[in-house]
Amino acid sequence: MKKGNAAFTTFLDSKYIPLAPRIKIAIAVVLAILPLVVFFFAYYQPKSEEIDNLLSQKSTLERELREVKAKAADLAKFEKELEEARLVFEETSALLPKDKEIPKLLKDISSLGRSAGLDFLTFKPLADTPKDFYAEIPVTINVRGPYHNMGFFFDQVSKLERIVSVTNVKMSSPKKEGGEMFLTSDCQLVTYRFTNVELPKPTQK
Repeated sequence: MKKGNAAFTTFLDSKYIPLAPRIKIAIAVVLAILPLVVFFFAYYQPKSEEIDNLLSQKSTLERELREVKAKAADLAKFEKELEEARLVFEETSALLPKDKEIPKLLKDISSLGRSAGLDFLTFKPLADTPKDFYAEIPVTINVRGPYHNMGFFFDQVSKLERIVSVTNVKMSSPKKEGGEMFLTSDCQLVTYRFTNVELPKPTQK
């Protein structure tokens, strides 16, 4: 290296003018560093910025990919829950008769009572009570017959394919006839009609 510097300074002294040693060293250093500076600004810095941009884009794409995968997983979960809800809805709605099935259902209930040995004194369907997606159909009945026959009738009603509930049971006028205790029973049967109509919500003040 010393020989190279000496040759360079000799070249400067012989070709141009004698220079101070410090200036000669400075010129040598500048000429040695100049290629590095040119390399840095002309090649390294642009490539470095390009690499940084590509890394940033890669990070963004990876984040977006994770978000898409998460949404896809949520969509699959939502579709599964929707299908399960649809099946439950179909199973439940099957328990609620449609309009055209109500007369047959009431006829079946009346037949169950007669088969149980009960005399229907009154059998009166009342006005529907609308609810969300269904309506209640109350039926008041007044029957007379043996106590055990009443229990059998209520048991048969509870086993119907359609939902029918028995409420407000009142028994009165007990009288023994032919070795059995006869009673007059008042009660309300409630069945349900599927409407698929949601009631309007009251407006908030």
